[in-house]
Amino acid sequence: MKFSENSEQAVNFLRQAVPTMMQHNIVPNPLNYTLWYSYYSHAYPELNSELDRIISEHTTCPPELSEALFIKHISQLEGDQGEQLHSLQDAFAKLVGTVSESFIQSADHTSRFSEAVKHSLDELGTQTDHNKVSPVLSKLSQQADEMQSANAQFQAELGAAQTEIDNLREELTATRREALTDPLTGLQNRRALDAIYAKYSIHSTNNKHFALVIMDIDKFKAFNDKHGHLLGDQILQFIGKFLQAECEEPTVPVRFGGEEFAIVCPTYALSEAQALAEKLRKKLSSIPFNNKRTGDTIAPVTASFGVCEQKQDENLMGIIERADSALYAAKNAGRNKVEVSE
Repeated sequence: MKFSENSEQAVNFLRQAVPTMMQHNIVPNPLNYTLWYSYYSHAYPELNSELDRIISEHTTCPPELSEALFIKHISQLEGDQGEQLHSLQDAFAKLVGTVSESFIQSADHTSRFSEAVKHSLDELGTQTDHNKVSPVLSKLSQQADEMQSANAQFQAELGAAQTEIDNLREELTATRREALTDPLTGLQNRRALDAIYAKYSIHSTNNKHFALVIMDIDKFKAFNDKHGHLLGDQILQFIGKFLQAECEEPTVPVRFGGEEFAIVCPTYALSEAQALAEKLRKKLSSIPFNNKRTGDTIAPVTASFGVCEQKQDENLMGIIERADSALYAAKNAGRNKVEVSE
């Protein structure tokens, strides 16, 4: 089941979620926002049943149970459902932005009203018959002072609220970035590939071309067995930096999994993607490594590449399968080669 694609409805779900969390003493962090948004969207009936049971038993949802529910029902989402989670984050960012703007407008209106009252009092103070107006002026002046004091307090509270909103927005941004980033190499991960494809494929743009390169480090298992996994991880980190440096926009390098990487090539025709893969292959195979622990020089690492260009009736899975087939052809041809799928 999908989350609503209607922004207003998504915001309404969040507006229902906030008082529920406050009522049950639940910390309003991004994980809990996600759970209770999902609850009010009725996207996952089993999640609703479990949350109802937990609230009934505990009058709250303890952090360890919230985390367990999140992992069970939400954190492993892939494909379209992963995009739904991103939509949730966008909706929450929109909500806090709206609340922030409302706070600021309210403070501005209150401040202007206070100034207007003070100005009127000043004008009344110019009247000549002080016996009639002086007591009223004194009372109104006191009220105006109280209003200004209350407004100053409101401004201070608003500043604190704004800081909290900014922190939540930054936390959401960081959470989303971490969810799409491979922690070892710093590259975007397999989940990010779905989003990149959705944004740049020929079905989503006016571009005539969209190509994909898949590369796999040759004999990496044997390398790990010989030199150890620590050095193997260092090689993966190096390749991450290498691809970031060599893949210029609009191409996007991705850690596909294990020792496998992908380079997404929006607007690239097959020949252009093939030329990029060949450039990467040659350069990578010419760089020797040094084992800092032993001081030994290690022969350059090589990689094999499979390249294909999207066809008109092809989805991402089809593109990946063809690029993968080309990659295996490169492996079978002796490794350290580039093969294409026409």
